[in-house]
Amino acid sequence: MVEIPKGYGPDDELDPEAADPLYLQLAAVLIARIDDGVYPLGRAVPGVDRLMQEFGIARGTARKTLVLLAEMGYVRTVVGKGSFVIERDSDND
Repeated sequence: MVEIPKGYGPDDELDPEAADPLYLQLAAVLIARIDDGVYPLGRAVPGVDRLMQEFGIARGTARKTLVLLAEMGYVRTVVGKGSFVIERDSDND
């Protein structure tokens, strides 16, 4: 499993010069937002276009981040609808 970098908060910006890839930095920021209730259970996280706009990243980076969050059990993606925060299994911790 991929290791999410520590130390990112919900309001942090991404740093292209950092050692961590942008998709992992973004995943850390979105996880912090989920944990802080910015994106509560059942609510959608920003989609690819919104993430591109907010963070100034490429489409592939935004997609990779959302796929990773789904694989980690933070969101469930519904085609044509978006990615929604779900309750995490204790197995995903």
